[in-house]
Amino acid sequence: MSRHVLHRLAALAMALLWPVAPALAQVDERALKAAYLFNFIQFTQWPVPPEEPFRLCVLGRTPLDEHLARLEGKPVLNGLHVSIRHVMPRDSLAGCHALYVDDSQRQQVDEVLGRLAGAPVLTITDGDGLADRGMMIEIHKRDARLGFEVNLKMARRANINFSARMLKLASYVAGG
Repeated sequence: MSRHVLHRLAALAMALLWPVAPALAQVDERALKAAYLFNFIQFTQWPVPPEEPFRLCVLGRTPLDEHLARLEGKPVLNGLHVSIRHVMPRDSLAGCHALYVDDSQRQQVDEVLGRLAGAPVLTITDGDGLADRGMMIEIHKRDARLGFEVNLKMARRANINFSARMLKLASYVAGG
């Protein structure tokens, strides 16, 4: 395994296992969630490799916007560069490689997922219970630590695969 892949796996493991101190609450939690999104992209395989730029779409405005903006232009997936695009619920999702839906947008999930209908778009949320409604990855906070769940059934429906090592770090994998 290449040194680059090992480095990324180590970074993902550290981010996943690092506890969020209650005194540092929101700032660190938001930064960690943005780091999770970045790492999820690194450990995902699309049926057809994404083209430049790698478009991370964000539904509406979110508390993570400041931290997500810092991902703009960073290299992912063999040198592709991240481009952040904010979309509204009825906007076209064409060109999105990944879609982040914040818990504040949970009422839009069913409509947005219905429009994606198996398209190879990685869907990520921090809304509790939204993986059960069809999102592929759900970031959650348990006992002052961030973790994540994976809805493998929905990912497979979209022909998206995840690294086995990433799946091992998930607190729960549904449909595996």
